[in-house]
Amino acid sequence: MENSIYLDEARDPLIIAEGWMKDGKDVAIATVVETWGSAPRPVGSHLVIDAEGNFHGSVSGGCVEGAVSPRQSMSSTAARQRCWSSVSPMRPPGRLACPAEAASKSMSSGWVRPGTMDPYALKTLNAERRARRAAILVTDLGDGRDRIVREGDQVAGDLGAAIAKAFRSGSSGSVEAEGRTFFLNAYLPQPRLLVIGAVHISQALAPMAKIAGFPVEIVDPRTAFATADRFPDVALHAEWPEDVLKRQPLDSYTALAAVTHDPKIDDFALKAALDANCFYVGALGSRKTHAKRVERLLALGATADQIARIHAPIGLDIGAASPAEIAVAVLAQAIQAFRSRGLEASASAQRSESILEKHDA
Repeated sequence: MENSIYLDEARDPLIIAEGWMKDGKDVAIATVVETWGSAPRPVGSHLVIDAEGNFHGSVSGGCVEGAVSPRQSMSSTAARQRCWSSVSPMRPPGRLACPAEAASKSMSSGWVRPGTMDPYALKTLNAERRARRAAILVTDLGDGRDRIVREGDQVAGDLGAAIAKAFRSGSSGSVEAEGRTFFLNAYLPQPRLLVIGAVHISQALAPMAKIAGFPVEIVDPRTAFATADRFPDVALHAEWPEDVLKRQPLDSYTALAAVTHDPKIDDFALKAALDANCFYVGALGSRKTHAKRVERLLALGATADQIARIHAPIGLDIGAASPAEIAVAVLAQAIQAFRSRGLEASASAQRSESILEKHDA
């Protein structure tokens, strides 16, 4: 998965590789496709290197980078798999002088791509990543051919099932399908959490979400609430949601929690979240409060299908009472929604029918 909300283009290996290719340089790209033991870099990690030996990224803790030398990487026009290891009775030798790896008996298997890698495929992949759209680079490990699969693209059979699973989990790995071996390198934007309302729940939710890996931003036009003293080390916007969302539009990898309990602040943000297909939309309030909210959102042009995606009352039903407990329930529900993307259609359809029935009545 990506390590930040937006790509760090000055340090991202694939962005750098694209730039080198544009400059006419020969480029090799090494990717970790499998690991054993306590390998220092996860599956999917990249190292890019040019003919002069300049490199970015890493496929190990530093011990293995020398194995992907310019001479070795540029010596063949064909992509190929190599093993980088200390000791392993099950794999080819490829031994390296690295005591730390020898002690842990760790090893990595890497896929080395020469400079003939399709520049268009790399450009397409990076365009999706820059736009915070999920994509998977599917590589046939038999012939080295690549293709980009975007989230929502239809792929049939066992390979399609494996790709769908990779989109949900964000995990990269090799799969057997159609009598061939494919490596699926999943590139998912890091999910982020936007909280509407600088309230007590938000004070507990912000640090919890950061620990769980969700970058957090809080929006509240009430300057008495949105203060740095109450929210240290949190991206805070003492502005109306309308103004913030013009600069920073929502997307499908954003979770939105509306907790002000004030329609003047919450409603616009909720409608924007539904239009942007945020993976999680939650709103504080009782069922009676939500019924009134539904009327307002329908008047704003939201559809019953969209409104059915709102989790209200917000948070998993764990009997939460205090602000901190409600924050736990909200975060858990957001994580659940992220990991079950694409699997909630039937439940949303039932909620949609219920909304229409109540509105018509």
